[in-house]
Amino acid sequence: MKRTSNHVHLLLAAAVLATLLTAVGVSAAPPKPQEEAIVYADRRDGDSELYLLDTHAKKTTKLTNNKAGDWTPAFSPNAQLIAFSSDRSGNSEIYVMRPDGSGVRRLTRSPGNDFGPEWSPDGKRIAWVSNRSGAHEIHVMRADGTGARRLTFRKAKHPEESYSPAWSPDGKRIVFSNNRSGPDNPEIHVMNADGSGLKRLTRTRSDFETLGDNGMPVWSPDGKRIVFVSNRAGSGDIWTMRADGSGIRKLFGLPGRDEASPAFTPDGSQLAFSSMRLGKAVLYVMRSDGTGARKVADGEEPSWRGSAS
Repeated sequence: MKRTSNHVHLLLAAAVLATLLTAVGVSAAPPKPQEEAIVYADRRDGDSELYLLDTHAKKTTKLTNNKAGDWTPAFSPNAQLIAFSSDRSGNSEIYVMRPDGSGVRRLTRSPGNDFGPEWSPDGKRIAWVSNRSGAHEIHVMRADGTGARRLTFRKAKHPEESYSPAWSPDGKRIVFSNNRSGPDNPEIHVMNADGSGLKRLTRTRSDFETLGDNGMPVWSPDGKRIVFVSNRAGSGDIWTMRADGSGIRKLFGLPGRDEASPAFTPDGSQLAFSSMRLGKAVLYVMRSDGTGARKVADGEEPSWRGSAS
């Protein structure tokens, strides 16, 4: 009983102290916001290397340092690993490493080129692009590199290519770009995670003289919309649509520049993307409604910590 009484007295004393501090204008420090970080690629040192940007501290850390090229990084959902592409073995393969750049491990061994890894929401699978079959197709494997299998299949009479896979938040579908409607007209498609149920989402009239490329799709964390890049208006801008392909509208575009690689924060409140002009890439962050764009670094292909995009 005495221990209980003393415990109650301590709680009461703490409450009184907190009230007094508030009355004189002193309060406990608010919780520190969760650190936000972006992994991205940059060619500042010649070959492309990977960097980590702490957006709060505005501090950049170099993660890779070799004579080969490293690109298309993607944080795992639990933020414990970064998957990326590298040609350090001679051709492009998929690797993983810890967020500090240590523990590099190779996942694929292909006679072709493998790149563009994207984690499933549960972190158990990775989708990526490979031309090991002769054309660029979407593949999927377990997170340890085993169980690789192909999801898209090029039709013999159509020189089609598939790129930029991205998982739906529930892990049941994959959105990607494919030019089966014409070599000059990539469109956004969606399929089930096993490769079935293919559905085309965008329909842009295009020919050699008319722009109509659509690519680099990414699902919003709430699953309600898909953000992608399209040059249908004349330059590479960021567009948005509902997950069923309806309600397409332009979200953002800088005059005279080409935007690429949009990536949502895990809570869906912000988008990172790269903007290019004359071969120079600049990394921006904006609100997910397309407002408040600001430059944060030189670089491209961003992925937020804790996000599979």
